[in-house]
Amino acid sequence: MSGLAVRLVFDEDRVVVVDKPCGLTSEDAAAHIGLRLVHRIDRATSGLLLLARDARTVTRLQRALRAGLVGRRYLFIAHGVVVPRRLTSALVRDRGDGLRGSGAGGKPSVADLCHCRPSDDGRTTCGAAELVTGRTHQLRIQLAEAGHPIVGEHVYVRDARRLGLPLIDATRLMLHAERLRFALPGSKRIVEVQSAAPAALVSFVGSTPGPLRAGDQ
Repeated sequence: MSGLAVRLVFDEDRVVVVDKPCGLTSEDAAAHIGLRLVHRIDRATSGLLLLARDARTVTRLQRALRAGLVGRRYLFIAHGVVVPRRLTSALVRDRGDGLRGSGAGGKPSVADLCHCRPSDDGRTTCGAAELVTGRTHQLRIQLAEAGHPIVGEHVYVRDARRLGLPLIDATRLMLHAERLRFALPGSKRIVEVQSAAPAALVSFVGSTPGPLRAGDQ
């Protein structure tokens, strides 16, 4: 675990939500408390992770995910001026150069950008993204392909470097899974949990207005 702490956010009816720090895999976060993964977020991404206590609950929650019934919102800080819009891609495991990205026959991938607040100098934008689908590295890829790689990105920056985009250094990937909204299996009760933005994101943004709220990660 390397001293990385997993914080319990919600625990009820065999469903658990934890707040995962960046630098820890989803698998390790689940194993640390002896639970089963419902979905994953990247090692480099912090935030809310949905877990379950038994296989039946995993199956029911994953079915809800596939049906688009689980709301997932991320906070990000990206390069350049990002405007609210829908990002639509067809993502493949290898776009031809060893990286995941858009390609023929790819899986439909959709995210809605909102609450975008550019910095005064236009070098970065802090904003939020609502996932419609949840592909591996989806937001990282889609923002990079739109010309706005996430600050702290080290994988999906090949195109930006080729175009000469000046990349800003950061201590971590500026991406945080901020909100989950779902129905408890077997119940009509809707649960919404939120995680405040980690201090690293808040301190990077400084006085720039946006959707960030200071947290303790």
